[in-house]
Amino acid sequence: MKKFVIVGASSAGLISAGLIKTYWKNEVEVSVYYDAKNKGVSVGESTIPDILQFLHMMDIPIESFLSNTNTTIKTGIKFKDWTPNTEFFHGFGELGPQVEGGHGPEIYSILNDDFCSRLYNKPTTTVPSSLMQDFSGRHAFHIDAKEFTDYLFNYMKKAINFVDDTVEKVNVDGENITSIECKNSGTVTADYFIDATGFSRLLFKNLDPKWNDLSDYLPINRAIPQQIPYKFDELPSYTLSEATDNGWIWQIPIRNRYGTGYMYSSRFTSDDEAREKYNAWLLKNFNTELQTDRIIKYESGYYEDYWIGNCLSVGLANGFIEPLESTGIHLAQQSISTFILCNPSLSDLDYNRVQANEHNRWVYECIFRFITLHYNTNRTDSEFWKYMTENKTEWVKMFDEKCRTEYMEPELLSFGMYLWDTASYLQIANGLKMINKESLVNYLNSKRDVPFKTTYPSGIDIHRSSEQQYLDIKNHRRHSKYVSHKKLIDSYHTARGFKS
Repeated sequence: MKKFVIVGASSAGLISAGLIKTYWKNEVEVSVYYDAKNKGVSVGESTIPDILQFLHMMDIPIESFLSNTNTTIKTGIKFKDWTPNTEFFHGFGELGPQVEGGHGPEIYSILNDDFCSRLYNKPTTTVPSSLMQDFSGRHAFHIDAKEFTDYLFNYMKKAINFVDDTVEKVNVDGENITSIECKNSGTVTADYFIDATGFSRLLFKNLDPKWNDLSDYLPINRAIPQQIPYKFDELPSYTLSEATDNGWIWQIPIRNRYGTGYMYSSRFTSDDEAREKYNAWLLKNFNTELQTDRIIKYESGYYEDYWIGNCLSVGLANGFIEPLESTGIHLAQQSISTFILCNPSLSDLDYNRVQANEHNRWVYECIFRFITLHYNTNRTDSEFWKYMTENKTEWVKMFDEKCRTEYMEPELLSFGMYLWDTASYLQIANGLKMINKESLVNYLNSKRDVPFKTTYPSGIDIHRSSEQQYLDIKNHRRHSKYVSHKKLIDSYHTARGFKS
């Protein structure tokens, strides 16, 4: 039996414990050492649809999860004022007709001034009525981080050994952790140690890991969180990301409150100035004042290798890319899933470790690219936005030029995609006005009619296919039924709900 010791009972630590125990079952012993007085960052979190995969893998009924927490459904993110006085939406996959072929409805819709994607295209307070029966499709959740970890803690406490203790010393021999010294438990040994201690990186920093710094391109490194009790008449099914002159603000609807937070860079804004501007926003939008002195500090980046010797770093201990697209929980999930995929027999081969680390770097780079794409606003109305416009990555510059000149065809874009497919990139690019009709016409005209039509469709074929998908999606949405998001969520908390 292999022994796993996980330090930290935040979402990353509990996700790690759950996936490891679920996969190897009685072949492993899993212990989680945590400080009950300090479990983690614990701010409200938005997720991506892969959260459903985790719940299914853990055999957690969605109905039980919803009825025992204040979780709400998320269909996407509304971006407000990223280009001043404009809005755009990045949605998830909506239930509907299957899209055939690589080209979706975007080409036809942009040419006809009616942007359409197979993803959710606009922010609403409704959800598909089919969610009353099951949660198939690509939907995510808005969660309360503390409720989420409490739920997982109680769900797993019979299978996982939880130890309320603090680590005082980490003993290292070369690239391996030989043991940890705990305040109450004394010396603790294991075959594998997992660092889920957040930004403190209590275990992993002792292995001299190499850090890949992304802060020159993503300089935001501060967050001031505040929860706002709120009684909803209607419940938004989306996260709001509202740009400010020095960063952005998140607004996440939980069943009984909003989770909000002010994101900024200490390079351009002092803590006092950030508090003052956040307070003004809170007064304007919620008639309430800032009520916390808490500031979360971090740097955007990740470790070159997240698996060194017998130790893995997961979640915030592994790295952090600002939460613009809500990838935090997913990154913890993928780190352990990759470890399981690459090391199924726990043989600890060098090949397995190298492959896992390479995949982890690729994941972070793909997310980094997608996040930096959002900042391609060309704004210069403040020192922060001027810096972002003058310091684009080479990839963003090339992507922008491609979109403005001859359109970003799915075949080329798919080579470097992770998490988000072509439709997501096109939603962001269109929202930032990177795609124009001229580039679409140039692209379609370049697709000549050749004998191998299945491999090289002509411009006429692409346009016809895009039009048909546009019509199919519009028709599907006209005939689809939607229900109040609030009424659906409330139903899980009443006698008619599914509480277990």
